[in-house]
Amino acid sequence: MHFKTMGLVLLGVFLFGLSSLAGGQRPVPTLPVPGQTPIGRQNPAKPKQQSCAQEAGISKATMQERRSIMESARAQVEAVCAQPISDAEKLEKIREIRRAEKERLNALITSEQLEKLEECRKARGGEHEGSHPRTSHPGGPCAQSPQ
Repeated sequence: MHFKTMGLVLLGVFLFGLSSLAGGQRPVPTLPVPGQTPIGRQNPAKPKQQSCAQEAGISKATMQERRSIMESARAQVEAVCAQPISDAEKLEKIREIRRAEKERLNALITSEQLEKLEECRKARGGEHEGSHPRTSHPGGPCAQSPQ
């Protein structure tokens, strides 16, 4: 009799363990708090804001191409900086890279679209992904950034 009881207890523990692993426990449902949007759901009363690119009439594909051009130019500048040539030669090559980059970017979007994009970004609080501010770097474009 003692072995039967022990067997039933072990079987119960085993089945309980399986049900826990199989997701037998269910989360306790919670009621929404008034004035708050549940996590993972958009508030239907507050529609999602358009991106600045959309407001300027620029497609996502065009913005991705723009970002790709800028990343390519950045990689080219880094490659020039790594070359064992004079600083004057580096600056000349970098100017050529930037000129070509500007031509390619200007071919993607109009000056009006670019102006609308920059105005929107400034209104929303500054620089965003894909932006490319032209700030001067102490020591030139090949100067090492502080670490």
